[in-house]
Amino acid sequence: MSVIKVNTHSGDSLHLSDLRIVLLGSRQSGKSSSGNTILGREEFDLRTSAQCVKRQGKAAGRQVTVVDTPGWWRNYPIEKTPELIKQEIMLSVSLCPPGPHTLLLVTRVDESLTGEHRRSVEEHLGLISELVWSHTIVLFTWGDCLGDTTIEEHIETEGKDLQWLVEKCGNRYHVLNNMNRGDGTQVTELLEKIEEMVAGNRGGHYEINREILKKVEKGKMEKKRVKQRLMKVKEQRQSLRSLLGDSLHLSDLRIVLLGYRLSGKSSSGNTILGREEFDLRTSAQCVKRQGEVAGRQVTVVDTPGWRANKPLKETPVLIKQEIMLSVSLCPPGPHTLLLVLQVDVSFTEEHRRSVEEHLGLLSELVWSHTIVLFTWGDFLGDTTIEQHIESEGKDLQWLVEKCGNRYHVLNNKNRGDGTQVTDLLEKIEEMLSGNIRGHFKINLKILKKIKVRRKTEKERVKQRLMKVKEQTLQSPMCDSLHLSDLRIVLLGNRCAGRSSSGNTILGREEFDLRTSVQCVKRQGEVAGRQVTVVDTPGWWKNLSVKETPELVKQEFMLSVSLCPPGPHTLLLVIRVDKSFTEEYRRVVEGHFGLLTELVWSHTIVLFTCGDSLGDTTIEQHIESEGKDLQWLVEKCGNRYHVLNNKNRGDETQVTDLLEKIEEMVAGNRGGHYEINREILEVLEMQKRKEVERAAERSKTSKNLREIQQTFIGDSVDLSDLRVVLLGSRISGKSSSGNTILGREEFDLRTSAQCVKRQGKAAGRQVTVVDTPGWWINYPIEMTPELIKQEIMLSVSLCPPGPHTLLLVIRVDVSFTEKHRRSVEEHLGLLRELVWSHTIVLFTCGDYIRDTTIEQHIETEGKDLQWLVEKCGNRYHVLNNKNRGDGTQVTELLEKIEEMVAINNGDYFVICPKHVFEEKMKFGPEEPPPPLENRDLHPPSMSGDSIPESGYDDEQMSGGEALVESKIKGMSLEAVGKKPSLPIKGARSIEHPPPSMSGESRPETAYDEQMSEGGTRVKNIIKGMDELWKKPSLPIKGARSIEHPPPSLSEDTIPESGYDEEPISECGTLVESKMKGMSLEEMWKKPSLPIKGARSIEHPPPSLSSRSESGFNSEQRSEGASVAESLQNPKKRMLDFISEDPKVLQ
Repeated sequence: MSVIKVNTHSGDSLHLSDLRIVLLGSRQSGKSSSGNTILGREEFDLRTSAQCVKRQGKAAGRQVTVVDTPGWWRNYPIEKTPELIKQEIMLSVSLCPPGPHTLLLVTRVDESLTGEHRRSVEEHLGLISELVWSHTIVLFTWGDCLGDTTIEEHIETEGKDLQWLVEKCGNRYHVLNNMNRGDGTQVTELLEKIEEMVAGNRGGHYEINREILKKVEKGKMEKKRVKQRLMKVKEQRQSLRSLLGDSLHLSDLRIVLLGYRLSGKSSSGNTILGREEFDLRTSAQCVKRQGEVAGRQVTVVDTPGWRANKPLKETPVLIKQEIMLSVSLCPPGPHTLLLVLQVDVSFTEEHRRSVEEHLGLLSELVWSHTIVLFTWGDFLGDTTIEQHIESEGKDLQWLVEKCGNRYHVLNNKNRGDGTQVTDLLEKIEEMLSGNIRGHFKINLKILKKIKVRRKTEKERVKQRLMKVKEQTLQSPMCDSLHLSDLRIVLLGNRCAGRSSSGNTILGREEFDLRTSVQCVKRQGEVAGRQVTVVDTPGWWKNLSVKETPELVKQEFMLSVSLCPPGPHTLLLVIRVDKSFTEEYRRVVEGHFGLLTELVWSHTIVLFTCGDSLGDTTIEQHIESEGKDLQWLVEKCGNRYHVLNNKNRGDETQVTDLLEKIEEMVAGNRGGHYEINREILEVLEMQKRKEVERAAERSKTSKNLREIQQTFIGDSVDLSDLRVVLLGSRISGKSSSGNTILGREEFDLRTSAQCVKRQGKAAGRQVTVVDTPGWWINYPIEMTPELIKQEIMLSVSLCPPGPHTLLLVIRVDVSFTEKHRRSVEEHLGLLRELVWSHTIVLFTCGDYIRDTTIEQHIETEGKDLQWLVEKCGNRYHVLNNKNRGDGTQVTELLEKIEEMVAINNGDYFVICPKHVFEEKMKFGPEEPPPPLENRDLHPPSMSGDSIPESGYDDEQMSGGEALVESKIKGMSLEAVGKKPSLPIKGARSIEHPPPSMSGESRPETAYDEQMSEGGTRVKNIIKGMDELWKKPSLPIKGARSIEHPPPSLSEDTIPESGYDEEPISECGTLVESKMKGMSLEEMWKKPSLPIKGARSIEHPPPSLSSRSESGFNSEQRSEGASVAESLQNPKKRMLDFISEDPKVLQ
């Protein structure tokens, strides 16, 4: 590493008599200790605080001011940090006016700095602004751990994440040993480095910007609300105490603890009872304990926790049952339910919905008996809980008010303070006086129903255990069977725990836990056997096999060929702490359908997260989960096993698994799984061809860039770049905007309006406009008019017009014909010329990792290939999880400049007249309601099979023509003689948009003119007046979509209650009813001819009939077509591999 020596502008005499320092870093990094070392005395309390602390003193002949800030959790992203902490970080720089000379970023030298930690640092410093980095020095603590190792050696051995951080801070760093404060030279050297940096900044300090000052004002407003809340709670408690009367307290109190996992329920139970009664390990069953507390007999029931940010439908049935039964464990019912929340983690809208849904299991009446119990009270320090509630925002405020403004704080680390428990019990008694001393009661019919179900499940558990035992006894395996060589393939959805399970089986870290789209093979000796494990890419839990990228499906099918002659078993990995739904069963079935029906006789269900079961048996879990999981287990011949990947020290769990595999192999007469060799050969041939085409595409793209760079020359240096982001919902537009600008500028929640932000990126002034997204698999007529209007107006928000429009596409989801049509229709709002200014921006770049984007494009098929070629083979990949890699943004901006050069310096312009007319068109009507923030997820994607369709090869962009000319051997001079657009900005749109309904468009002969590369621009301009005189088509079905958005789903790719073809009853159905026509009659009506009508090739199916399951014959899941696989599995697999008969020959 090269250490930059700062050339001070003040000469040898530079010595600041007054130094202002702010300490930043994660919790337990050593900030407070470093502050004490700098000032030479104990000024900062080493206990956690949620507020900034300012101290001053003399150090090495200087007056030094030090501001210590609250720390964030080291491995948590910024969205998990409480608002109060984020506010304090931002306000810290205002506590030493006019601003700090330096911000010391404190990091421990004895702990590895991973990509996760680096991102957390980057996000938290991003709260202050990008300029903060030029005033930041990395301060390494725990310097005594280095010994004889230099800090430079440590930085180099740690890897790219720490190196990036140090370089981001201008290679400024220092080491402190806080255990050796007697060494005054370490502080003197630090202060000298600060002075050198200040000199390099021309004597400047970090200046407070207006945004921070706004936060100061916001803090003042919150203080007013805090006082109001305190007054309200005080009056409420006084009123309840008057009702309580002379009766001091109840002799018997019954409490139920509810909350998400790791919230501190069990610790709180121990604090209340004053001793260790509850095991802090996760359990799937309720636990009841009793004891005497403050003169009362107290019963506490601890319940299993749910996952904090997951909806109710993702919670296992067993957990939901336990929550409902918990209130019956302290008859006749609990006096209160304590809803336990951590005060040191942000409470988001997602958390609020999860709490609301889980408490909804107990009926609406539960809220009048609930008190919010905040844990980790030590985190607050001198901050009041009211300040925390007000700063966190509306979701936590809603929850507290829903519970009647009843809340309490516990510090479970300070059980010696008995007053905190006494106060809690008094608050419970006060609440009871308001409830006329009533306890919570649950409907007895519901309880009876659950108990009957439980009894039935217990009987079925016994039957299952007997069945498995008999199955083992009947196995033809003799005592001597012991396979010396075992071959295993791991299959399952993303985040199921496949890679962790592979590491547990092999007993060491062999598999990278990050996502990959390629199979990985590892080997090792385990329990006297040579074991080969193949880890496969995972699919999305709630996306059908048709929505899984082709590359992943290929790898899935090829995985069985990586351990020749074939795997002994395929382990289907499923998390035991998540509900197994019918939808997911179909997803599993569909993906397994890519192989053959025989695969099931070689499959074992491997349950992960075994620690979450606690004392519950896996059989209880299977029976309680219901028919879908039971079906899967039985489909696999009742073969299953549980792994706890957090407890690798327990070797018996791996030995038991290997023995089960051997038993299964014996049952299969020693056979392993084999896939048809013919199918494998076809797959491998197809993959080779795709790799070759990918290499050709990469070469073509490289050649195109080389040509474009010749157009840039010395004269083209865009110091100001204007970018518009377009794409479907949750495609990653806002995240990409944040990556481009290098900080959190765009809110990741859904918005129905465009948002414009500006900043510096790679030495350029960049303006980014983020637009509302459309549903990826919906045609344009189902997009609300408000969204279409915003898309059209977006280009006018960065005048005189954007240099590029980035079409954002996720690389981890299959791109189908339906998606292609949706993109084409939505970009069609901006007219055909938009394509010559568009670049495809692929997000989720971490997903493909070692695979090239060209390989992904070629594997995905003709629809994605058409889109890339429509954009002149211009594309780029962003990994929004790795913002530290600045090269990806720099390269993107260079590609934009190259495109602008090939467009003769033009930017994309939309005619002012056109914008005005759009505003007038929408102005008089009542606008549709804006999308709610909770609509973060699209409907479940259900892409149909891709039909063969030809694409016009005429409409090439200028970039494509250049590539073609190069291939044909044309010289650049020859290319230069081709006619180009005559005037700068001539790609403006000066004619009315197509009908917003998406069903018809006016005929303008525009497509034909544009295909000739802009050579008929004059004809367009001449005929423009006539175009304006043409009557525009009526907007059919405008604002017809008024149905609520689909419900939120689980992980990143959500699900939905919408079918593919149905239209909302308040949409087209209403329109058809008004006209007195049936839907069938509507489809029979002749529509206007659509020029280039590739997008809609057949009418939707009849909407009048559906099967009982909600699926028609065309919408069956791949899992539902097992019968088809049985009849002709080879045909099914060959159909997947290729639609081209030539390939199969």
